[in-house]
Amino acid sequence: MLLEKTLHMSQPVAECKARLASIQSYRRQFLMVTRATVTSSKTVDFSFRGPFSFEAHTVLLSVDGDSPNQYAFESVGGNISLMGIVDFAEIRPHCTEVTLAVHYEIKNKFFAWLDRRLHFVDSFVTAELRSIRAHFEGIRSSYLERARVMPVLQAAHA
Repeated sequence: MLLEKTLHMSQPVAECKARLASIQSYRRQFLMVTRATVTSSKTVDFSFRGPFSFEAHTVLLSVDGDSPNQYAFESVGGNISLMGIVDFAEIRPHCTEVTLAVHYEIKNKFFAWLDRRLHFVDSFVTAELRSIRAHFEGIRSSYLERARVMPVLQAAHA
């Protein structure tokens, strides 16, 4: 099945790419992910829970692409096959449109049939993207620049 999701982030393209690429910094924000471990710079061991005891597991590999504003990936092994692309486009300064396109196939026939009826992978992706966006929108300090230290106590002006 094919999924395409778009979200807008309140950061410039470079900062948005840097934040999303560092999965270790926000993996606790995932709701249904049971494992998201970076095993090398281009490999992520990934698992998530679905309904009716479905547990998806795969290893995601980064695929080299031509565009610096796109990340492509594909899976190796596991019980779900994935291939996809993440595209970053600047809408205006400090606003980036992130488009995720994923083609997936659940190898278990029962769970594949169930997903066609209940769309639980679509629900999973939507929930996780909302969680990630809410997490990053809550963090307003720049990720690429060091945060400046502000004095806590200042004299109040009358």
